[in-house]
Amino acid sequence: MTTRVGIASVGGCENGHDCPKPTPVPTGCFDIDSAVQDPDKYLSVVCDGRVYVLTVREAPPSAPQPVGDWQFVGGPTNVVDATLSTRANEVYVSVLTATGTVFQGVCTATEPLTVPCTFTQMPTPP
Repeated sequence: MTTRVGIASVGGCENGHDCPKPTPVPTGCFDIDSAVQDPDKYLSVVCDGRVYVLTVREAPPSAPQPVGDWQFVGGPTNVVDATLSTRANEVYVSVLTATGTVFQGVCTATEPLTVPCTFTQMPTPP
């Protein structure tokens, strides 16, 4: 029997398959990503199902300088993977949850990042 983790829907599962249990959220910090919006760099980590972002001022020739501390950006608290991207003074935080749901958060790119970010649920992935 084939099952797809995180595809359970209300009232049953797709294609007549048995409903799998949601993937457990790992504990500790287990995912990292970064994005640059000159002159700053944003680092994200997923820790205990939550996404945190650190703003870093990249100021050559000196060493990178953190601006503030790690900030919880809001959104879901069962995240298993997250990515960052930037555009037009915004930082985008895309997340995948343990239940297979995808959200995109939009944050204002400031020093430090303006939180909480505004999260919107995306369509269910295939």
